[in-house]
Amino acid sequence: MVESVRPRRILVPTDFSPGAESALEWAKALGEAFRAEVLLLHVLDLTIGALAGFPANVAMVPAAGELLERIRVEAQQEMAKVSGRMPGARTIIREGMPRSMILDVAREVGADMIVMGTHGRTGLTHVFFGSVAEHVVRHSRIAVLTVRQRTE
Repeated sequence: MVESVRPRRILVPTDFSPGAESALEWAKALGEAFRAEVLLLHVLDLTIGALAGFPANVAMVPAAGELLERIRVEAQQEMAKVSGRMPGARTIIREGMPRSMILDVAREVGADMIVMGTHGRTGLTHVFFGSVAEHVVRHSRIAVLTVRQRTE
């Protein structure tokens, strides 16, 4: 096997969606096949309130602080569930814009590959929400495997 195509560290961003589950399965299989370290990443996008019609400074409201803490705790609980199914995987939780944070973390940890799900949005939802996976593919300096959500 050519050493340059053998990943040593695989970054797997997850938003805990069904699309992310398919990517987790691929990452687990690739990690085992290549004996690569798997790093699970969840990015808390705290700008979601703006998308829901809340003012941008909603985080400054005390009640919102409690809500944000609950979101952080729930993210840690979900990440624990995911990592429980992937023995040996390291977990990372960050806050920020997923598009840029995924690329930043990939550089920071020295990832050789990113494996991530895609929701396959089209039409207006793609125009308004864009695609995190598309952005990562376009801007990544390392290999990116995108995995479509299984439809049964």
